[in-house]
Amino acid sequence: MPTLDDCFEFTYCWGHHFHLSGESGNFYWSDPDYPGGDNTIRPCASYDQFLDQIGIPFGRDKGFHAIRDYCGNDVEFVETPFGTS
Repeated sequence: MPTLDDCFEFTYCWGHHFHLSGESGNFYWSDPDYPGGDNTIRPCASYDQFLDQIGIPFGRDKGFHAIRDYCGNDVEFVETPFGTS
């Protein structure tokens, strides 16, 4: 699992969905600033597979950031991959 100081390419995928891509893999962040977001980060598929999984054609690039700087210190890391129970 990533740490608060790991850096990722953040892509906004509408609603509370963000895709994070970096050296340690692909992750999903559920942004609590949007309805339904719970401030968790969990493993997920590659960017293209993630877009297919949530049913959208593209996301909006939000840049390269440390998790702490973009998500805050209270984000929760969950080992259960996105899209599984």
